[in-house]
Amino acid sequence: MFETILEKANGRLLQLGAALIASMSFLSAGMSVSWIVPILPKLLAENSHIPMTRDESSWVVSILSIGCVVGVIPLIFLTNILGRKALLLLSALPYSIGWCIIVFAASVEALYVARFLFGVSIIITFTITPMYITEISEVGIRGFLSSSTQFFYSIGSLYEYAMGPYVSYNVLGITSVIFPIAFLLMMCRMPETPYFLLLKGKCAEAEKSLMKLRGKTDKLYVQEELTLVKNVVEESVHLKRAPVHDLFYKRSNRRAFILILGLVSLQQFCGQLAVVSYTTEIFLNTASSLDANISVIILGVIQAISSVVMSSIVDRTGRKPLLLLSTIGLAVSTLVLGIYFYLNSNTGIDLTYFDWIPIVCLIVYLSLFSIALGVLPFTIMGEIFPPNVKGLASSSALLLHAGTGVLVTKVFQIMTDDIGADAPFWLFSIYCIVSAFFIARYLPETKGKTFSEIYEEFNGDSFPRRVKTGPDEVTKL
Repeated sequence: MFETILEKANGRLLQLGAALIASMSFLSAGMSVSWIVPILPKLLAENSHIPMTRDESSWVVSILSIGCVVGVIPLIFLTNILGRKALLLLSALPYSIGWCIIVFAASVEALYVARFLFGVSIIITFTITPMYITEISEVGIRGFLSSSTQFFYSIGSLYEYAMGPYVSYNVLGITSVIFPIAFLLMMCRMPETPYFLLLKGKCAEAEKSLMKLRGKTDKLYVQEELTLVKNVVEESVHLKRAPVHDLFYKRSNRRAFILILGLVSLQQFCGQLAVVSYTTEIFLNTASSLDANISVIILGVIQAISSVVMSSIVDRTGRKPLLLLSTIGLAVSTLVLGIYFYLNSNTGIDLTYFDWIPIVCLIVYLSLFSIALGVLPFTIMGEIFPPNVKGLASSSALLLHAGTGVLVTKVFQIMTDDIGADAPFWLFSIYCIVSAFFIARYLPETKGKTFSEIYEEFNGDSFPRRVKTGPDEVTKL
């Protein structure tokens, strides 16, 4: 038995290594998004070396999402042309250039350019990394490997939270540029996915790639899996229609696309990007006696721990229960934050004895986001689309994701300044409640299923599949 376990472990070493190295792109993504959290108060201070107004600072936050919008457009065409590995390597360049611009920036316009470049890289990371990991992974550990992206994202965020308040502006930028460069050097040695190689008609290379990923030296050991992969790829391209036609006119793809649009919209309209970007500012608006920077670091640690928990349970619990738990928890925590800020700003109630509420709510919020909503929509995105439409579907969904990110971050700042700190949290809570019903109704479970089984379920007359209790059980999109 021990020899069998050891053999399985050895067979998964490259698979695990490739997934973890690909996930390092999320380390850079977390750093790029979270850099603004400790730096924003410094930029808004009277002695800032880059003076800016509050409106300009909100654009420094929001322009990252504009970079995502622009970056996603070429991805629609390049995903099935350049391949997963090449695009991941490409993503390291805007990250590196952006950090260099930040180090030498002397104007707010330079920060706009740097944040825009971050957005371009982030959209490549969020589109391609889950796709790469799901296509190289065995069914039994696909969820575990995919969830590693959220852990790396959390570590990247924690790095900025912990370093930002205590080192100089330039030191933070210089140390941050090291990580995308390290990712670039390590990713060069990783294999391309068998799915993409088969999609390009490179059968011999696909076979070699699969043998490496499974730790096999004999072709016979991978023939069964290779045949399944070939069937999926051939089925997705045999009609030779444009991906846009198959995405919107094939029932299984159309259902999957509607579902993923709902999930990525939830990721933004739950307020996560705005909450993360303005975390320090949120704490400064509370009656808490705890230093705002310390509060942010505590949140970062909890977020990283939650990512580890998520990795250990995702392949046992399943995607749907975790997403429901996450969404309902976000609804409750944003509702309580809305109540707290309303009482703090609009009443004379002394909240000194309740100054722990904001940090507890934000701990719950970011923990539950990390456990499921932060990564599972991208995991599901990599699972539910066949190879010929996966690039178009993922890029289109992330175009919506990026566009709504611009909207949410700008609206958060406007509502907070013009209405009150409580206003945006009411909207976040309502959207989470509505989304919880959507997930409960329409999201099928993908845990432990092959790609063929998932595609078949989306194409079935009864969707999502459930135990029949009567003639009204069939749900259609």
